[in-house]
Parts: sequence; structure tokens; C-alpha cells
Amino acid sequence: MEVSIVHSGVRVRPDLVVEVQALADGKPINVDLEPDTIRRLLGPETNDPEILFISLQRKLEAIRLAIEAFIFARGAPLDQHVVLSWRDISPFVEEGPAPNGGAR
Repeated sequence: MEVSIVHSGVRVRPDLVVEVQALADGKPINVDLEPDTIRRLLGPETNDPEILFISLQRKLEAIRLAIEAFIFARGAPLDQHVVLSWRDISPFVEEGPAPNGGAR
């Protein structure tokens, strides 16, 4: 399985959203992150789209690996849409202090 990320973006208003568009073996997959996952992965500055975007760019490899593992374990969804939770992504995040002092 080969997964590559072709686009990523963040939106702060009206709702906090991180969207990633990927290709899994050449097929498009749209990926959203749960709100809690966004905060845990990208940090506490969730009101600043520029800081979020920079943080997102630094975490794209972890997201790519999580997408690959998700599809490998569960198969490609028929609607080509995946929502990743912290449980899906956390195994691929480098160890270190968690944002806001939360546990990993």
C-alpha cells in the first residue's frame, strides 16, 4: 500500500477543521481529524490558522502513516472518507511532552 498526501489545510472559523487529501494506491481519500485529535496533535494555539498550518505541516508524516495503517487494517472506505482519532494517530507521533500538559 502506498499513501501520499496531496493537500492539507486548516480552518479555524466557524469550526476548527483539519482536512487532508491523500492518495491510497492512486485512489483519493479525504481525511478529517477529530477536534480532540487536532488539539493533541497540533497544540493549544487552535485560534491561529497560521500556527496550526505550520504545526500540521510538521505532522504530515505521522498523519500519512496513520492513514496507511487505517486503510491496511480496515480497508478503504466506500465513501472515500476517513476520520482519524487520537488513537489512530498517536502510535506515529514522536514522543515528547503533550500539548497542554495532557497525557499521551
